[in-house]
Amino acid sequence: MFRWGILAGAFASCTATMAVAQTTVRPTDPVFVRAQALVSDGNGVAGRALIDSVLAATQPSARLYPEALFWRATLASNAADAESDYKHLVVDYPLAPQAEDALLRLAQLELARGDRDGALSHLQRIPRDYPRSKSLARASYWTARVLFEKNDIPNACAANANALSRAAADEIELRNQIQYQGQRCPSPAASVASAKPPTVDATTPPPIPVVAATASSTIKTAGGSAAKDVKPVDTVPAKAVSPVLPTLPAPATKTEVSSASAPIVPKTTIVPKAATASASGSTYSVQVAAYNHKPDASKLAASLVKRGYAARVDGDSVPFRVRIGRYPTAGDAEKALAKIKAKHMSGFVVRAPER
Repeated sequence: MFRWGILAGAFASCTATMAVAQTTVRPTDPVFVRAQALVSDGNGVAGRALIDSVLAATQPSARLYPEALFWRATLASNAADAESDYKHLVVDYPLAPQAEDALLRLAQLELARGDRDGALSHLQRIPRDYPRSKSLARASYWTARVLFEKNDIPNACAANANALSRAAADEIELRNQIQYQGQRCPSPAASVASAKPPTVDATTPPPIPVVAATASSTIKTAGGSAAKDVKPVDTVPAKAVSPVLPTLPAPATKTEVSSASAPIVPKTTIVPKAATASASGSTYSVQVAAYNHKPDASKLAASLVKRGYAARVDGDSVPFRVRIGRYPTAGDAEKALAKIKAKHMSGFVVRAPER
């Protein structure tokens, strides 16, 4: 019960500003635009009352009814009310355009409760029941996220790759999330490299036989004296081993030149990952929303600044992204994201250009 209360609180505080801003279903009726604006402005009671009035005045058989159900669920003040309306929509209006997205929202609620199997059951219905859905890419992304939490890395990576292949070119925010999540998957190049047999350098001399100590064996040294307790591990023909082993210089590598007059080739320096990111002219930020209209993004950013966050609006064209902070590494950004989530806000880490 306590866990459900936490979930309800998180849902109520972030639905109006974060989840709605990035939803795949856009309001088509002006009344829903007005309701969303009221909730975003902090007047949730008036916004939800407006949708309730639409439902009361609309016949359940009308096209507008399932759409109103969807938006009442999206703008609900708690997770329990949202789940009830989403289920009502999925069960009674499975052919409505909003039904597939309602399944996605139900999966997110299940995952927030920690019910990964319940979340997967909703997500798997989307490609099965709606094979031409516009939510397929997003459903695959969330499927991968659930599988990552279940530590099923191969299937999670496959689902994530499927999400990226289905995401449209203009779904910039979704593609950012998919690509960031894909960092948990092994790169194809690394897999090929690990499977490739090692190459043998013809200039490298054959290895010297390993010698192990025993209590009963004796061999002769170059001076003719007996050295006890030494026994070769492998039997090697006499001509393959020199009776005296002088100190040899280190074998030449591919990057060295045998000529004494040739310049010395410096060793390759491995640049740390954090330094590479900084050198490329980018930092990491936490993105909390994206809007089609810049005034909406600026309004949310200003509200976050008043609450003590280093918020800003990135982008000179749609979508206008609301981001918090600039961090030198992804790890620092993840720590900041954890603190933001503790304040009942949602978001994800992105790479942002330096300014």
